[in-house]
Amino acid sequence: MNRLRTLFRLTGALLAALALPAAAAQEAPLVLGSYAYPGIDRALALAPLADVVEDAAGQPVEVRLYKDPDAIAAAVAAGVVDVAVLNLGAWLGAARTPGLVPLATLQPSAAVQDRYRAVLLARAGLDVGGLADVAEAAPGLRLAAVLRGSTSGGLVQLAALAEAKAGAPHSLAITYAGSHEAALATLIAGNADLAALAETPWRKWREANPDAAAPPVEIWRSEPLPSGPVVCRPSPRLDCAQLATSLASENAETRAAAQGIAQGWPELAGAERFTPYDAARYAPLIAAAAP
Repeated sequence: MNRLRTLFRLTGALLAALALPAAAAQEAPLVLGSYAYPGIDRALALAPLADVVEDAAGQPVEVRLYKDPDAIAAAVAAGVVDVAVLNLGAWLGAARTPGLVPLATLQPSAAVQDRYRAVLLARAGLDVGGLADVAEAAPGLRLAAVLRGSTSGGLVQLAALAEAKAGAPHSLAITYAGSHEAALATLIAGNADLAALAETPWRKWREANPDAAAPPVEIWRSEPLPSGPVVCRPSPRLDCAQLATSLASENAETRAAAQGIAQGWPELAGAERFTPYDAARYAPLIAAAAP
């Protein structure tokens, strides 16, 4: 369904609302939420999914973007978002929210999935050989991460450091650069000792700078990471089971929704359909993220 049809639907809903009693007319649209990212129009990426939600619920839908993964996780937990597209970090933060239903995930291409890993880089000359060395030397070290709640741009690396230090909290001085590329640039400029980012921007930088005099040093690399799910908060206006059925349907509308999200999230590139949420795959990660 194209954006013109969505506009017609919203216009029709507005005209219908004018004929209803004031209390009913004031009912707000359902909220489809996620988080913003520099250089990517995620509102546009989510527009086809908004169409699917509108059709399933028979309600107008507003796309709302929050500052970062932590902010969308908090909005979901607070009950102010009806449907959300979460990254892994946001899902781990929201997974214990009472009543919240994970509906589906997206499977990227095999090559993209293999590259969706987290790396921890050190500046040239920093005397660390791995996670244990970083954990030991952490006091005073500066870490450039991506965003609060970024999975591959901070959370995974910090969890690995905590494990290397037998669960003891880290004592790094963390700054948030805003993007994976910016975290890497912060490290290269000498304004950080470590950088936490996804593998793909790191690989692209190495390909573009094969003769760099003193390149960063990769000291750790994770296994491939799963993506976060689409989640739903049930209400009298929204049947989450019906929405899950809609997402599982093989039709042009759900393919457009999947492909739109794939364009807005580089770690999901190549995804063309939604797959049911696999609780077993996420259970160990949710348990590890418990406070």
